[in-house]
Amino acid sequence: MRSIRSFLVIAVLSAITLTSFVAALYGYRASVKAAQTLFDAQLSDTASLIAALLATRPPQKAQTFGPGFAPSAGQAVFQVWTRDRRLLLHSSDAPAEAMAPLRPGFQDRNFLGQRWRVLVRFAPASDHWIQVAQRADTRYLLADSIVMESVIAVMISLPIAALFIWLIVGHGLRMLDRLAAQLSRKQAADLSPIQLADPPGEVAVIVSAVNALLYRLERSFERERRLTADAAHELRTPVAALKVHLHNLAARLPPEDPDLGQVRDEVARLEHLIAQILLLYRMEPEHYRADMGPLDLTELARGAIAARYADLDRRGQHIELRGKGRQVRGDRFALTTLIDNLLANASRYTPAGGEIRVCIEAIAGGVRLEVADSGPGMPAAERDRVFDRFYRIGGDRGQGSGSGLGLSIVKLIADLHGASVVLGSAEQGGLAVRVDFPASGPCSTHLPGRSAA
Repeated sequence: MRSIRSFLVIAVLSAITLTSFVAALYGYRASVKAAQTLFDAQLSDTASLIAALLATRPPQKAQTFGPGFAPSAGQAVFQVWTRDRRLLLHSSDAPAEAMAPLRPGFQDRNFLGQRWRVLVRFAPASDHWIQVAQRADTRYLLADSIVMESVIAVMISLPIAALFIWLIVGHGLRMLDRLAAQLSRKQAADLSPIQLADPPGEVAVIVSAVNALLYRLERSFERERRLTADAAHELRTPVAALKVHLHNLAARLPPEDPDLGQVRDEVARLEHLIAQILLLYRMEPEHYRADMGPLDLTELARGAIAARYADLDRRGQHIELRGKGRQVRGDRFALTTLIDNLLANASRYTPAGGEIRVCIEAIAGGVRLEVADSGPGMPAAERDRVFDRFYRIGGDRGQGSGSGLGLSIVKLIADLHGASVVLGSAEQGGLAVRVDFPASGPCSTHLPGRSAA
């Protein structure tokens, strides 16, 4: 069952129903036994009354009495027999033959198509045998009525009990709701322990286990971050030395040497990877202290394009910036890094003579930054995974491949600013990366509607 509350309500109601049924069964048996005793006493009282009447005024001839004679009219019938077994008196609805053998005590007999309880008694004062009988089914009417009243009461009380149980169980589980609310409000990078005031023992065990897990995760992530940062820092020194040796080697080799060019590319790629790892470490929310303020996104894009223009021109790529001044609230270094990573990713996959377009526009409830290229694009199946760290499409490490951290850094910075990142297809046929920022008002300085770097 998916709900603890529903399980507890159903289980408790089932237990109540079962115990009520057992109690009703026991009550029925007790009621039948009590009814038997009560009706036996009634038969005995009726026989005593008849014996007293016979002793006071003995009949001279056989007579038949109407149903009003006995106190239990309509239920009990009687017969009076002489010692020589001659029927002397009987009620109108009694049979003509003896209802039971003439021996003292209670007997169960069948006559007139029914089961009867018969009391046979000898009256010494009048020298007569007295038989008083009562139908057996009337003995069960009282027990049935008592049991039915109990069952009806239980059936009526079950919905009321279910409501009370539902409320009580919900009150008892409120601490779990508070725990779930705290967990749901936690951000992905928030590994601080859960704090609940005076939790019950059962919930305290869960809170302790969750806090222990959060502590282990925090230690594990901290070790990973330290290892990444320390490794990147330590690698800077040998890379710098490698560049010096590469420069000295280049002085002794012809510039067009293919091995020299390949080594130079690999060193540049290694240097870029180390820089991206350090940047990723720096942009983690627990390390980066963002200086948020109103920024002109178009001006930031213009500056990022200017800084990368020489590399774009060397690759023979055309870039265009479209959009008016749009203001967002953010950190200048972080947003500049985001735009630069998007430009680097677009340039890496755009062929010579290709086009890169940067568009900044207002959308409903915010501002959109879009960087689109005319490269090969990206399969839809890969678009969810490219934000994973060190993931490269197809695992390719050849020309045009990156470190696998660029889009991860973009997503990290977007999350820092409450923005969303969506990958789509560009009009030029390549990849379009859209970053939607929440709005913070129009920018005071308006730029031309279309500009090119």
